[in-house]
Amino acid sequence: MNYFRLYALLVLSVWLTSCGQNQPNETQESIKTEIKDIGPNLMVRNIKKGRDGTLLMAGPNNASFGDVFRYDARLPDEPGKSFTNLTRNLGPHRFGDVLEDRRGNLWFTSTDSGVYYDNGKSIRHFTTREGLASNSVRSVYEDKAGIIWFGTEEGISRYDGKSFRNFTSPNAPLFYKEGHWNHDIHTIIEDRTGKLWVGTRGDAFVYDGKTFTTLTHKGEPFLDVWSIIEDRNGNIWLSGYNGFRGGRRPGGLYRYDGRTFTKVSERGAYAIIEDKKVNIWTTGPVNPANWTVQALSRYEAASLNSPKPIVTEIKSGKAFFGLSEANDGSIWFGDANGVYRYDGTTITDFYNKGGKKRYSIDPKQSVIVWKGSMLLGGWEGTTFLGDGTRTGSVDLKKGELTIESDRRSDRRLVGGAVEVDMTTIQETMDDQRPRNQLPPFFDLKKFPLSTFAITKVEPANGGNANIPTDGSIRVTTEGNLKITGNLTIEGVTKAVTFWATMHFKDGMDGIVELNGALTIDRTEWGIDYGSERHFYRSGNAISNDVKLFMKIVARKQMR
Repeated sequence: MNYFRLYALLVLSVWLTSCGQNQPNETQESIKTEIKDIGPNLMVRNIKKGRDGTLLMAGPNNASFGDVFRYDARLPDEPGKSFTNLTRNLGPHRFGDVLEDRRGNLWFTSTDSGVYYDNGKSIRHFTTREGLASNSVRSVYEDKAGIIWFGTEEGISRYDGKSFRNFTSPNAPLFYKEGHWNHDIHTIIEDRTGKLWVGTRGDAFVYDGKTFTTLTHKGEPFLDVWSIIEDRNGNIWLSGYNGFRGGRRPGGLYRYDGRTFTKVSERGAYAIIEDKKVNIWTTGPVNPANWTVQALSRYEAASLNSPKPIVTEIKSGKAFFGLSEANDGSIWFGDANGVYRYDGTTITDFYNKGGKKRYSIDPKQSVIVWKGSMLLGGWEGTTFLGDGTRTGSVDLKKGELTIESDRRSDRRLVGGAVEVDMTTIQETMDDQRPRNQLPPFFDLKKFPLSTFAITKVEPANGGNANIPTDGSIRVTTEGNLKITGNLTIEGVTKAVTFWATMHFKDGMDGIVELNGALTIDRTEWGIDYGSERHFYRSGNAISNDVKLFMKIVARKQMR
């Protein structure tokens, strides 16, 4: 960890709190909020315009991985209608940005597996093997010539449709002399003159096709720039930290008119856009030294050239990211909990923040595997022949899970029940021959079903296993769980407890997967065929313990 950098941020936080220079005139609007239960449920990092009035949204859709959604304004705002998950069949990857190019092809970037290209007929996967500078790709951009540019963790990759050209060390760092900060590319745009403006974790710079020039203001480089735009007048807008003087690293929103940089606001910005009315919008920290307080902000067009422009805070919270204007003039923005639409009077929240949701278990995608063994192992001389372990499966007939959410970032399993079709219990032979029915352990005619009903769910670590609300994706699951419930076999009901993990594969309104393992003493349910208790008779008993491995896949029930 760079402790010097962390210390600088803390000092800056104190300084900016007490400093009122260049602070814009802030106003608040009275805004209604409505909720619609149809959209992405977690961090929306980037929002881009697609064709035919569509919007594309990328970012983590559970605590570990991400997805890309398309919103079609021509369809009704109803569950399963307007939003489509475009990457659900590409596997669990950390998708963070998206582009629909001029030919209608889709590009999905990920920070763990490179780039995916979808031409509507087939998918191509680009990684370092194909020439990418890195498989950690943060941004994608198409220039006027149709060249695709990727911002990666190890520099810029340029793709002309045939091959890649990489710029892995565009400029020597002016501020961070150690590490590869300048290689970590956040954003790329092309201005009207054909120059590329690039924001990095280190210094921002401009590329004219031949030379990389570091962006400086008052002799200091701009650092950690996440967003750059060009407005209709040709001005460049960016947000970042500028230099480090006297224990302070000033940050904020800047405008460049081709000659000089002007600091417009102390507020930082993760994303910047210009709307049709020439207002400037940003998402990001109210105080760039303290990223825990963020907002969607609008800078009034008529006041942009004044020393204190008028800024209206539309919505505040802990983490705001993607930002775009739709064809109808509405502003779409993302935060750590999903996506919103602001039409000038009402904020539409495309996710229901509270209540319980029921998920129907998919019997074809769910399975329970059992594992049993002999009490004693077999030997040939000093060679251990094994313990006679046998495995098999049994089918789920039906069931459901209940997920509760007080906030979209606070999702938890609270209940559920399953029915198991005991007539399907089978043993898998070692040579993978067709499965054989087990010996008559069970009275299948009298008890064809077994059931399990959840009575209690606790975080496995005894603490809070919910998803963080600050946009962090460091957590690897939605929950490591300790589940207690009533298991009924052969008409006998006993309380059992087992460990499980749960995660959402396709968002809160998509698919939830629960993986667990339970060990039971079968004799507690009266199943004593070949039991240990009979060992004294034959010396060849079957262990009483049976381990059950379960994979439960459930889909949200539509209203």
